[in-house]
Amino acid sequence: MHILYLSAHIRQLLYIALYPPPSLEDQIEEEAMKLEPGSPSKTLSRRHKSSLAPSPKATAAAQDLLMKFARTNTPGSLACALPAYPDNADAPAGNGAGLEDSHIAREALRVRNARCCWEIIREGFIQRGNGDVMASPRKTKGRRSTRMQDEDDEVGEGENGAAPAPVSDHAWSVLDWILTLFESDEAATERKEEVHYSRLLLRQIPPSRPETAPRWDMRMPLDVVFHALEQEHEAQRSLGIRLLTLLINLTSTPFVDFPMFLNAVSARVSSLPVDALSYLFAALPLTRTIARFKVMLCRHALGGNQTDSSSKPKPQARARAQPRRRARAESTADSAAGTVDEPSPISAPTRDGAGLGGEVAGGSSGTSKYPSISVSDLLALLGRPSKDPAPVLQTICFKSELVVNFGLLQLESEDAKDRDAGWRDALQDGSLRRAVEDVFEIGRQATPTDTHSKELIRTKRDAILAIMSTW
Repeated sequence: MHILYLSAHIRQLLYIALYPPPSLEDQIEEEAMKLEPGSPSKTLSRRHKSSLAPSPKATAAAQDLLMKFARTNTPGSLACALPAYPDNADAPAGNGAGLEDSHIAREALRVRNARCCWEIIREGFIQRGNGDVMASPRKTKGRRSTRMQDEDDEVGEGENGAAPAPVSDHAWSVLDWILTLFESDEAATERKEEVHYSRLLLRQIPPSRPETAPRWDMRMPLDVVFHALEQEHEAQRSLGIRLLTLLINLTSTPFVDFPMFLNAVSARVSSLPVDALSYLFAALPLTRTIARFKVMLCRHALGGNQTDSSSKPKPQARARAQPRRRARAESTADSAAGTVDEPSPISAPTRDGAGLGGEVAGGSSGTSKYPSISVSDLLALLGRPSKDPAPVLQTICFKSELVVNFGLLQLESEDAKDRDAGWRDALQDGSLRRAVEDVFEIGRQATPTDTHSKELIRTKRDAILAIMSTW
């Protein structure tokens, strides 16, 4: 009962924290209503309705209180208030009884009835009632769990008839709070199990059928990530980096379909302008899990999905979802990667969130090593021409990150057997340096003559050669 009351109260805080501030039109209309003549009963009714709507001060106070709760309570106790997918895709949705003892409590039920936390921060999820506190932000559908409702969500409208933004302008603080819970849960899981991932985040990804199959539909959290990266303010962009880091750590477990995630991220980063791409790579934390993911992402973006590697394990046999609706973003990802309906050569990684490879102590034999490439693969990718119509500067950025992160992984391998046999030879005979210099020479000849492009190539070349000189 205590958890039930706590969840209900946290949901009410979330509703208040997400309540939109009044627009200029709302403020003008409110002032006009005050000047309108009317009966005392109508005036009192208007004031009563207005008093029930959360004020901007109440919204700010709710946001502050949520963050204070995050610092003083366990993430699991607070996350009970967040909507989440059941562990079994066929399980009935049951959220328990609601405490509807006030207007805010009744309105907060829409938080409980959402499918996942990504829905509650989306633009238009909670709207101002324009004086009518019982106004609903959208048509009543009950719990939206069917495929038809999925389609309705995709074509929903935001401001000016456009598709709703993945994060509302006034929901960034709630996203910050949600990520704080996931990060705390990730740290707690690592302390207990020596596995670096968040179980709470895993519950925000739809389960597969059968439920033992890896989860694959990352569309909604990736929408949030790349929407955040498009923002002007660093505080908002950093939220996208934090969420992407959590997702990458999650892919170091067998619970998520790594090839599907890689396809989706590769398609999205390949469309980023070079400045945004450089920011993304630079902002991600320096961990071995992140470095390994960068290597695989760059390999995939450069068209090296079929590159052979002697150290690559055989793909695991796993259930294939039959049939399923392809999400729009993933269809784009598959199209861009040229791997539609083809089995991926990449197997699921181990539950090794921090190490370079191999089994975790006491780990399950049902897992395999994280995907890797060889030095010969690396040199082949560096010599491969850019994928048309990929911009040359983008290609240089991918190849630069590929070299740096591959080198870091080789240098930080604790066991010599984890290093590629040709690594030292490539450094000593100069073949790696020549391949890198060729990348920048070809890029210098092919890029436009503007000063910014030239400076970017020169800066990246000098930085990579300086790093390589320490290897």
